[in-house]
Amino acid sequence: MANSFSTMPIWLDTDTSSGGNTNWRGSSGCTLAGIGKMGIKPARILVVPSTAASAVLTGTISVLDPQTNPATQGLLTIPIVTPAATEPFIPVEIWFDQTASLWRDFVVTGLTATKTALQIWYRA
Repeated sequence: MANSFSTMPIWLDTDTSSGGNTNWRGSSGCTLAGIGKMGIKPARILVVPSTAASAVLTGTISVLDPQTNPATQGLLTIPIVTPAATEPFIPVEIWFDQTASLWRDFVVTGLTATKTALQIWYRA
């Protein structure tokens, strides 16, 4: 499955960038009327393997705000530790409370390298 900003939950399995216009506010980002301009407040994030057949690799997933200076300001960092060869990858689940900060724009890196995907449930 390819990145999909216009679904609930958002599905991202490939790194995004502002240079490639694949960030939240980019031309390949959210196309939902009104929401793309405001941003989102994440409610729940689930990290899963990008495909059923892929083995997850060790690394770090970073959610960054490209509108800040410097553009490396982190909104969220998720370290990925691979399980033993005989154990399945256990999905990582992150819950946010009602006061979660607004993600006005964001890019995600580390998905391609770790062979993982993010599912993001949000409030507009």
